[in-house]
Amino acid sequence: MKVPVVITFAFACAGCGQVVEGQARQVSDLQVREATRGYEAARNRGDPLDMCVKAKLVAIAYGDAKDATNASAWKAKEAQDCKAAIDALHVVGPSADRTMPP
Repeated sequence: MKVPVVITFAFACAGCGQVVEGQARQVSDLQVREATRGYEAARNRGDPLDMCVKAKLVAIAYGDAKDATNASAWKAKEAQDCKAAIDALHVVGPSADRTMPP
């Protein structure tokens, strides 16, 4: 009696891994689309700081999706946008020759 139950269960779950992988892929694709949409909105507003943050989120989404090529491209975009934000906000980065006051 146990053998037919086990065989039935095995056949029922044979495609479970593929289903789970497909659903994970859909979630990853949705995260990438949402992050990219957020970046585009920031770009349309012309908000350099928000573009910096949103580019980081897109890079993370691609990394989570195991897409190293796009993750790397968005990390480069993030660096570019964050530099533009620093320049636009006239922020001075830390300097090696400056010391903190006591």
